[in-house]
Amino acid sequence: ARRRCGAPTMLVRCLLLCGALWAVDARSVVQRGSVDARLQRQGSRAAVGALRLRGGAEPSEEVLQATFACNRLFASCLADANAEVAMLRKMVANAEDLSSFGAKADAILSDAEEKFVAGTPSGSKEIAELYEAKKAELAEAVLTSIEPSFVRALSALKETSLEVFKASAVGQDDLADAMASAEAGFARAAKGCVPARSSWGFKAERASLVSVMEVIKVQAKKASQAKQTAQQQINTAMNYLQLQSQQMQQIQQQYAGGQGGKWSVGAAYRPPETNINLSGTYQQGRANLQLSMVPDEGAALLGPNGFTNGVGPANLGLSMNVHL
Repeated sequence: ARRRCGAPTMLVRCLLLCGALWAVDARSVVQRGSVDARLQRQGSRAAVGALRLRGGAEPSEEVLQATFACNRLFASCLADANAEVAMLRKMVANAEDLSSFGAKADAILSDAEEKFVAGTPSGSKEIAELYEAKKAELAEAVLTSIEPSFVRALSALKETSLEVFKASAVGQDDLADAMASAEAGFARAAKGCVPARSSWGFKAERASLVSVMEVIKVQAKKASQAKQTAQQQINTAMNYLQLQSQQMQQIQQQYAGGQGGKWSVGAAYRPPETNINLSGTYQQGRANLQLSMVPDEGAALLGPNGFTNGVGPANLGLSMNVHL
């Protein structure tokens, strides 16, 4: 009897177990559904809370529409301003005159604000505060777009000032005036690049320019000192060579004529009734004898006989120079 009743008993137990499992699954499904619904409600409350105004109340439909319209107006004004900022970047890239950079940046910022104000509708205090906050955000966004061009403009001005300084420093020993002139020119040009509506400055770029010029000044001073040293060495060598040359001349004079004094003598003789002219000189220990054929142009003035009475004081020429 026990064997006959065993199979139905096992079947009943299996059915009871399956029913219990189905009940557990149904309960868990119900619990998950309630949790999901709770999370959705919490997310909805969080989203609504994020849209609430400072007064704590949920935003009205009018405020939501105003927020959407404000964001759309902000994007439009910023796009127009970025198109004008692109022209500033082009001006800096083409190395154009940057003296009007600051004025143009101010003009871009003013145009963007004017367009935003023109598109601002009249409404409640909440809507006015919304648009006013967005206007300040627009000004910051436009300045952020202009700032990279401003940095590149300062870099270009610094390079230009360095080139001016290098050109002024050529051939000068003291570079203080050239440094002061280059620094003043950079400060004047950089001041024109700063927008009046910004808090930007150029103190770091100015300090960098002065630092580079100081390095160039030190190197130029070292080069000038080296040049002066080399020139002094050349002058010393030239003085030494001149002294050696003078000593060599003194030795030659001692060897050739001694130290008996500087004297010279010269004589010339023409044999009677001839064109032969014989001359000789002695100077600084050297003798020079010269024989030439020179016609006697004064023979007609001396009579028909000319110098026919022999050699005498009248037809013998002598000259003597003595240096004391």
